[in-house]
Amino acid sequence: MKEHFIKKIKLQGPITISDYMSDCLLAPNTGYYNRENVIGSKGDFITSPEISQIFGELIGLSFVDYWYQCNKPHPPLLIDIGGGKGTMMKDALRAIGQVDKNLSKVIQPIFIETSSVLSKQQKFNIPESKSFNDINNIPNGFSMIYANEFFDALPIHQFIKINDNWHERLIDINSNNELHFIYNKKPSPYENILPEYLKKNEIIEFSPAIINIINSLVKKILEHGGAFLIIDYALDKNDNYGSFQAIKNHKYINPLFAPGECDLSAKVDFTLIRNIAKDLKANVYGPIKQNKFLKNLGIDIRCNQLIKNNPDKKDLILNDYHRLTSKNEMGSLFEAMLITSDKTEQPAGFINVQ
Repeated sequence: MKEHFIKKIKLQGPITISDYMSDCLLAPNTGYYNRENVIGSKGDFITSPEISQIFGELIGLSFVDYWYQCNKPHPPLLIDIGGGKGTMMKDALRAIGQVDKNLSKVIQPIFIETSSVLSKQQKFNIPESKSFNDINNIPNGFSMIYANEFFDALPIHQFIKINDNWHERLIDINSNNELHFIYNKKPSPYENILPEYLKKNEIIEFSPAIINIINSLVKKILEHGGAFLIIDYALDKNDNYGSFQAIKNHKYINPLFAPGECDLSAKVDFTLIRNIAKDLKANVYGPIKQNKFLKNLGIDIRCNQLIKNNPDKKDLILNDYHRLTSKNEMGSLFEAMLITSDKTEQPAGFINVQ
């Protein structure tokens, strides 16, 4: 896609990082997510559901618990936002079927997916599922929604502080037709709406797409009932220079090096999400570290069960457990947040968490 961007920039001038991400990831024929086999050990990156079946099982069971606490409202919908290959949904549905066969018969699996390649894989794994490419097309019902490593892939704008003003970071081409970063010479009109708590940073990342999606989905669960679980890379206090990154073959590379051939992402601002949900009068739990969330859900118990039933796979099971929970792996890098319509006594996974 490099030639695409060279032509685009020569025609219209420097582009925003948001435009770059959108084209790289979602272009109909050449976008990264419309390529084959980008997720998994043979792809460029791997997600928690692809590491261990336990991850999706625990998420499924947590939603059963919440559905019970809300007195089993109908119709129940299980909605995966950006569901990859459908592995997490498949594991969640299997676990739901083991504890409540009646719920398993009536629950409607739904994917929100813009990639035609991934949508086909999801339909293959869960034939009874429905798929939409727009969150506004989700049918009405008690919506149990989860988004695992979805928000980090949404386009962002970056702003850099120059002489006490915030200027948008852009992408241009140099004399050798190589992509490189510059910044707009004029202060950004976004300057007045950038979150105050981020203005101590040297670079601010801001995603209007996240704001719009959170607004829509939270309003939906407040109107029709439900819960919205978000698990993702979390922006932290050390990300003063932003977090925009690229991964290819499980290694970090320059995000401008191989457009359309690598995964692009930015860490998620959970403070922003929490503030939006709170302003809408939803109940918010977390964020908490992924390892704490999974341990609260009983990952240790389930891990021991799997080892007991599959003693020959003990080392593999323990290795997967380590990757999901270790502070040096996904355990601390990822955080979890639950947004709900109903105030329950104790949402599964969020014991004594506000």
